[in-house]
Amino acid sequence: MGSSNRKKKEKKKDFQKPKLKVGKTKPKSSNFTDTSFSSKSIVLQQQLSEVAPDVVERFNHQLSLTSSRTDTQRRDALSYLTGQLSTNPPTNPVGTSTLLQKVLPLMPDSSRSVRSNLLKLLRQIPADEVRPHLQKAMLYIRGAMTHLSQDIKDDGLSYMEWLLDVAGDELVASPGCWVKPLKDFMSVLGWTVSNSATVATNGGWTSAPRTTFGSKKFGQSFPRQMTVLAKFLDLGFKSEAPNPWTPNDWVDGIMVLPRIPDPFGYLGLFKPPRDEDGEIYRNRQDRQEIFARRFMDAVETGVDMAKKEGGAAGRAAALLDQALADGMRDYERPTRTDDDESTWTGYIM
Repeated sequence: MGSSNRKKKEKKKDFQKPKLKVGKTKPKSSNFTDTSFSSKSIVLQQQLSEVAPDVVERFNHQLSLTSSRTDTQRRDALSYLTGQLSTNPPTNPVGTSTLLQKVLPLMPDSSRSVRSNLLKLLRQIPADEVRPHLQKAMLYIRGAMTHLSQDIKDDGLSYMEWLLDVAGDELVASPGCWVKPLKDFMSVLGWTVSNSATVATNGGWTSAPRTTFGSKKFGQSFPRQMTVLAKFLDLGFKSEAPNPWTPNDWVDGIMVLPRIPDPFGYLGLFKPPRDEDGEIYRNRQDRQEIFARRFMDAVETGVDMAKKEGGAAGRAAALLDQALADGMRDYERPTRTDDDESTWTGYIM
């Protein structure tokens, strides 16, 4: 009975109107929501700005993305920079030196799309702005040419062809840009000269194994390597145009500023002494001499073996042989006087 009476009272309570008394507040309902609070907002000035970033800011931002960890961001950044350099006039607010410093390390990148976009970007840079940075560019090109991956080696040849096209004559006359690239070509081709008589074969010439590291396109790489080497030798052995002397040349040599970079670098006054590999070979005769002494035997033997293979390799070998014959036709190997025994006949020592 008590339970039923309690339930009846609770039902009646829902329909009873509360009695309001003077001086007392109205009781709050069960579903009352307090709306007396005040809200605070955070305002960002950049969101309120209606001015878009200018060209310099966008260029610098995309340039910074070239060092991103994501292949897609690096590829898109290079594509954007290529578009800016291809406009008329080209847009390059940071200068070629800063641009090359950021993009040259991407030559041995693991992504094929990044390397291809980098090559497109390099082809948009004017040749006059590339010439002061030949030594820096050659360091990264040599690293790509001698990489373990065959695909990166092939792209390294593309970078080499680009540099030969824009500044080939200046390249072969730059410090360390004649002997060192030749050594790299000998390495990738597998043509090495052995000084040891115990391991030497074929007259001191040995053929190192041409490793591919899993690449199936090595058959196409070998002829291309010889083709690029032939182009490199053509530029190194190019006949220099005769420059007749005039009486004004004596005054110009004293008063006029040199137009070539580092004109007195061969003196080595302010730099540590270079070895034979890093030396400057400014004229054709110097390049012929060092090539004949260190590389000619290996190249001739390698060309003969490549001709026997026929096909694309044989045609590339014939092109290299022609470049070698044209470049070394007028070269005579110097002979020491004391090597000729007949010179000392009749003399009493």
